[in-house]
Amino acid sequence: MKKTLIFVLVLILSFFVGCTDEENNVNNSTLDSSVASQELKHQQLKNNIILNPNLILNDWMTVNLPEVGLENLVIGTVEEGNVVESEKDSLPVYVFCDYRYGADSIYHDSYLAVVTDSKILLKDLSETGGSYATSIYLHDVDGDGLDEIIVQQTVGMTGGAGQFASTIFRVIEDDIVEMFPLPNFDTGFTCVLKDGFKIEISNRFTGYATTIDYDTINGENESFYFNENGKVRAKGEISLDSFYEFVPEDIDGDGIYEIVCKQYVSLQGHSDYIGDAESVLKFNPSTQKFEIIKAEFIK
Repeated sequence: MKKTLIFVLVLILSFFVGCTDEENNVNNSTLDSSVASQELKHQQLKNNIILNPNLILNDWMTVNLPEVGLENLVIGTVEEGNVVESEKDSLPVYVFCDYRYGADSIYHDSYLAVVTDSKILLKDLSETGGSYATSIYLHDVDGDGLDEIIVQQTVGMTGGAGQFASTIFRVIEDDIVEMFPLPNFDTGFTCVLKDGFKIEISNRFTGYATTIDYDTINGENESFYFNENGKVRAKGEISLDSFYEFVPEDIDGDGIYEIVCKQYVSLQGHSDYIGDAESVLKFNPSTQKFEIIKAEFIK
């Protein structure tokens, strides 16, 4: 009799547990659908110019720009500078944010807006995806007397120091034109593994070279690259992530800004971080390209 009663109780409990699990699955499914329904489509620019704008813009206010097909944007960043010829001392440059991925998400699409005396010029910064944060700097990097727009976006937050999109724009007539990055841009860092747990890191553009002790960084003697006696047993290739720092600085004091960059460096994936590669980029007016004028590895 006791065994029968216990069996019946187990069946009853199993029934209720099953109902609870099923209810949870329904609730989770409903929640997922609700979250998914919050994500709206990316807003495509109908055109990139608004003529005779009459806008009063303040931080974090909501902005609608029906002339170009944008609505419910938030002003996330604003800087003032001289990106175009103007009688005014400076003009504002904005980053408009579209938080279309959900009310609780900081991930957003970004649109660059350059205000001139008679119009607003726009550039979609999210054609290949959104970002978690967008910073802008206005400085002259090409020596023409006008400011360029340096944009740093955090597009991913996993692996290494994260993933970043670093871009420089200048205004040419009524268009915001990208001048950096160049296709397959390379900062020139390479490495050679040597016996004794040594890694020689060099930069082919500047002639810089330094040697570091891998065992002091790795925390153990034997590794994928070296045997227990420090003999090299596998070729190592240096791996550099995107620029996690991309900051304008006039390092030579000539009034034209260079870009100081830092990259997370590893040998295999992101599992063996060995330091940071620091590069200084300078624009060459003759070639219309950015060049590496200084390089250093920071252990």
